[in-house]
Amino acid sequence: MSWPFMHRLISVLIAIAVPAVAFGMNGEVAIEFIVLGAVMGFAYWYWGPTGTLL
Repeated sequence: MSWPFMHRLISVLIAIAVPAVAFGMNGEVAIEFIVLGAVMGFAYWYWGPTGTLL
């Protein structure tokens, strides 16, 4: 697999994992956790593992 594909896949997995863990802990998912997952996934996609500074 190529690095850009893996990078996008990891971003999507992060975005899915946050609400999934919240559902596992509470039995329900609030919109805050969906937004948090989306923001974290987008942040990883944008800055990536190199940690580029703002």
